[in-house]
Amino acid sequence: MIEEGRLLSRHGFAKTNSWITIVISALLMLAGAVLFLFLLTAERAEDDRVQFTLLAGMACVVLGITLMFLRHLIKPKQTYQLHENGILVINQHDQKDHFIPFERICDIYRYRSGNYTGKLINALAFRTDIYSAWNKISPNVAGSARLIEVIINQQLIHRGPAALTMLANDGHVSFFYLCPSRSLLKRLLSRNFLMMKEKQLRLSALSLSTEDQMIPIDEVHHIVSGGPGDAIELLDAQDRVLFSIPYISLFSADLFIALIEHMIQSRIPIRT
Repeated sequence: MIEEGRLLSRHGFAKTNSWITIVISALLMLAGAVLFLFLLTAERAEDDRVQFTLLAGMACVVLGITLMFLRHLIKPKQTYQLHENGILVINQHDQKDHFIPFERICDIYRYRSGNYTGKLINALAFRTDIYSAWNKISPNVAGSARLIEVIINQQLIHRGPAALTMLANDGHVSFFYLCPSRSLLKRLLSRNFLMMKEKQLRLSALSLSTEDQMIPIDEVHHIVSGGPGDAIELLDAQDRVLFSIPYISLFSADLFIALIEHMIQSRIPIRT
């Protein structure tokens, strides 16, 4: 059993956004109550003014209640504790927790948490194998950016050397990816983690294989990876694109990039 190690940080619900929502909701409901009180204490009022005041009060109260409901809706289902040797995942429904060592993190999926984030990839999910549930880290988790950075770096530290050893022993490393779709419905369904259709690519010391093609590693001379919002491209000696995939579609994209860069710089000899 792996020891959790020293507790480094706690990552619960982001309190800043929570308090702002509470204050705005309270002010709206207070404004609605003041308007209702005004109607009760007013001796005479025109019908139009009474109707307007009543509608305004009802709107304030309904909007305040709606904001409180949305606050509850966006609360993360899981919170986290970062330890030296891994992450403690705490389920907010039943308060049960389980510890995930860094070396057991198999897949990392980076994604956009909403429609209004532009090209900003601000969320991450990770799992221990293809049969396990995803653990999601959204911006509503306090310190999410730092936690995401730590998880990516720790996967490189722990899985990188193990993957290179496997490749040197004539093995392969599997990566999963999502096929990009132009269909709005399919894009919406892909945000549901239970409905994501995954495909697999296999990386060995000699080739990169997908369902449609096989690229010899000897032909790969450059890799272009501008950033999380761009595509990952493998180029030959004449800078022709041999393989391309969006960063946001590939699970554990940073590990894939690191392995390909290492294989380009120093070809891996296969042990026999």
